[in-house]
Amino acid sequence: MARLLSLFLLWVVFFSSILKAEDTKYELGQGVQLGTLPLYMGGYFSLLYRDTFDNERLFELENVALMLYGEKENLSYMMELEAENVYSEVFQNEDADVVNEHFHIERLYLEYAFNESYALRAGKFNSPVGLWNQIPINVLRDTSSNPMHSRILFPQFTSGLDVKYTANNENEMRVDLLLQENEDFDNLISKEIYNNFETDRHYGIGLSLTEQAVSYRLNAGVFRTVTADEYYYVSAAFLYDIADLRLQGEVGTQFDQDKSTIPYIGYIQGRYTFEEKHEAIVRLESYDDRSTETKDTFAVLGYTYRPLYPIALKGEYQWHTLHNEDRVMFSLSILF
Repeated sequence: MARLLSLFLLWVVFFSSILKAEDTKYELGQGVQLGTLPLYMGGYFSLLYRDTFDNERLFELENVALMLYGEKENLSYMMELEAENVYSEVFQNEDADVVNEHFHIERLYLEYAFNESYALRAGKFNSPVGLWNQIPINVLRDTSSNPMHSRILFPQFTSGLDVKYTANNENEMRVDLLLQENEDFDNLISKEIYNNFETDRHYGIGLSLTEQAVSYRLNAGVFRTVTADEYYYVSAAFLYDIADLRLQGEVGTQFDQDKSTIPYIGYIQGRYTFEEKHEAIVRLESYDDRSTETKDTFAVLGYTYRPLYPIALKGEYQWHTLHNEDRVMFSLSILF
């Protein structure tokens, strides 16, 4: 716990010194410019409380991250270091406290825009698959938990190239071409993997179309793990966003050369802003993961309060068909 308090004190001292600077124009969530350089520094943290009723009650400093980012002319860049599960305390077990102070490289890339249509991103980045996975910072997401679709269907991160084409016409179209023919960036540097799959190959293509309030996205790809297991995936998503209502859904399937490993996985979610700063969320999910022999259908009922946009207080209840999987979760996350 002393280390946890020390981390908070470091954040407070650092940002207090920034705010006291006479020439600093700081806005929460926008980062701080380093001198006159085209470089900004920011970060975020998230606290989580989870109660699984029969199993455990957990308090966790879920993640702490430091970001350096910016752009100059046609070039943009990002480095994000994140420590996950920094401090955990299981209330039923006094010996279950865990401290993890190791920072991983979550994102590290350069992106160059050749013109309004073509751009190339190189490094480690969130795989541009679906909708949820393209929101990398949890404070900006609707709920404390992430849909299973973004966790077990495809690699959350790609270490390689993303070739992007955008057609800026009446119906905006974007194409992403993913190319990875090497091990995860983490494995090349620290030998510790920060990804949901330990991959050494990932090829994929994505197509998205946006027309006013409606967006569609289709992805397909193949990836190989370091144990030489190869998987194919297909994913489709839609988004309808107007005024106070946002509806979205994603579905997918995964298979290898011999069989279907995930015959189906998906969710549909609605978010309604019933009052300024107050959001109600309902999500229905279902999946069949045959590699782990896990099959579940469940509902998520959530509420999010944002006193400021970079600050999110979230609560949710999950009801599962699987035995002993029901849970309640509360979180506080702040983007600096």
